[in-house]
Amino acid sequence: MVHNLHNREIARGCELCLRGLKSIIFITGLCNINCFYCPISRERKGKDIIYVNDVCANLITILEEVESSMSMGVAVTGGEPTMVIDRVVELCRLLKREYGNDFHIHIYTNPASWNRYRAFKLLNDAPIDEIRLHIVSRDVLRRFLRYLDFVKNCSSILGLEVPVVPGLHEDIHSIVEELYHRDIIEFVNLNELDVSESNYENLIRAGLPVDRGRVRGSYEICVKVFYELCDLFPDLSIHLCSSVTKDSIQIRLRMFIRSLYYSTTYHRVQDDGTVLRYINENVVREVLIGRSFKVFEQY
Repeated sequence: MVHNLHNREIARGCELCLRGLKSIIFITGLCNINCFYCPISRERKGKDIIYVNDVCANLITILEEVESSMSMGVAVTGGEPTMVIDRVVELCRLLKREYGNDFHIHIYTNPASWNRYRAFKLLNDAPIDEIRLHIVSRDVLRRFLRYLDFVKNCSSILGLEVPVVPGLHEDIHSIVEELYHRDIIEFVNLNELDVSESNYENLIRAGLPVDRGRVRGSYEICVKVFYELCDLFPDLSIHLCSSVTKDSIQIRLRMFIRSLYYSTTYHRVQDDGTVLRYINENVVREVLIGRSFKVFEQY
């Protein structure tokens, strides 16, 4: 994680993620936009299914998983969450009712997916603390402008969170400038572009060089954009999140905390979230999968 040059506080949702205290709720795989760089797996993309922390779930079992992960908040993602906006509202109200108003909820959404009903329900009816807007082109921003006055009056904190896609990154400056001068956003998060099995071929067709699971040069472009935005908007909270941060810090810490929840006096939780279980004089190493420990090595 690269902090901004002006030591602004990071968004609350990011703070909790970096401490492993956010559960990730994949609320649906449905989406009416076909982004060529979308990393969602083929098993989820286009399907109306729910996962929480990679465990298949429903609205009731979500509570069980949040509890066992000892989370202080959730991130709601997809697909496009507003495609099932009534479900999102129900989920957010359920979580706030169960864990109180201090339980933090943030959501990722692309305004290009909104219609009047979805926008109203998201901005007025869902008790969401942070709305993270995914806007990567000026064309999308222009279509979104009709909602801006509506957005300014909502109770949620709004930020821009985008993957820095090589070739599309030049639009980010003008998008941030427009949203900043309209007093819409309070923070900007720049994400390194993720590579997955499902978007690999699309990235190659787009002329992006993929090497060892990363788009070559994408992180460097991310850093370049980061410093440029810090210079242009010195009082705006701007941050960069790398793929390594997500995989090696956020996910690992969440697994570590979850392992602590399930461990007993016969277990020792390792730094990577795996567990040593003592059986007489033998030690069995286990990894937490779903709601149980699965043995994968014995020595």
